[in-house]
Amino acid sequence: MKPNTKIPCFGSASGIFFLTLLWILGAQFCVFAADYPVRPVTLICPFPPGGSRDIVGRMFAASAEKFLGKPLIVLNKPGASGVIGTQAVIQAQPDGYTFGLVSTSDVNIVEAEIANGRKPNFTRHDFILLGALTRSPVQLVVPNASPWKTVADLVRDLKARPNHYTFCSGGLYNVTHISTELFLRATGTSAWLVPFKGAGDCLPAVVGAQIDFTTQFLSSTMSMVQARRLRTLAVLGNERVAPDVPTTKELGIDAQVYQMIGLSAPKGTPPGIVERIRETIKNVAEDAAFIKLVEGSGDAVRYTSGEELTRQWDVDSEQLAKLLPRLFKEVR
Repeated sequence: MKPNTKIPCFGSASGIFFLTLLWILGAQFCVFAADYPVRPVTLICPFPPGGSRDIVGRMFAASAEKFLGKPLIVLNKPGASGVIGTQAVIQAQPDGYTFGLVSTSDVNIVEAEIANGRKPNFTRHDFILLGALTRSPVQLVVPNASPWKTVADLVRDLKARPNHYTFCSGGLYNVTHISTELFLRATGTSAWLVPFKGAGDCLPAVVGAQIDFTTQFLSSTMSMVQARRLRTLAVLGNERVAPDVPTTKELGIDAQVYQMIGLSAPKGTPPGIVERIRETIKNVAEDAAFIKLVEGSGDAVRYTSGEELTRQWDVDSEQLAKLLPRLFKEVR
């Protein structure tokens, strides 16, 4: 160090000014966090109305208002398998008034781009994972008038006429696409994909028999199954969700797919607000009214912290990174 080098001292005028500035900024942040929110909060859903993420998001919004004191508004921004809405969250002002409805199925989009040799539009490092509310298995459904009464019926005809029948998904490479591809691979069959913007568009096409079958989440399909517009052949999981619906596990089919739905925030969102929303997510997951709504839709409430959700994202990413390149080579 040079002899004449001046060492900053907090006892000096400049040091006192610096400490005062920090105190002012800290005080302003504390007041801001204490008053937050002062206006409605927007939740961006990257899929159309009627899908599982949209349904859970609206249930969350209805319950969260009593904890935050301001309305939460679900804004649907569908397109590009959820990429458009997710990018809207990433690019939003990190002021605590825009959050995203995120899902572990978003991992599929990222890893599918990488498997196809392209740079993904986003990764989990582009936003903050706040926590999850639900964990749901995928359902294999057909039109209620379909001649297929069991999974064996479907597999028999898929094998007899390869690539003849159609299935739809809520986007290219999203979870409802990949889950069906996993089912087809596990059963040695093939079919043609017709991608839609979301379950809200895909399911009416199945109900109307323009599409032969699909895999979707219970929250999206339950009302249509109850109204006898759709029939569930199996749940792609380890546990039954209805007494008369078998699981792929018990049928000996290696295709089990679950999805967790929660919230994300733009990077740079103040830590105090991040913690406030994380606390709200936990409160809502324990709220009797929310639990009743979710269970009424056929889903299950499962609170997952932001840290746990981040770890699950990384586990899913690792598994898909191994699976997808091989899967893409095998399908069609």
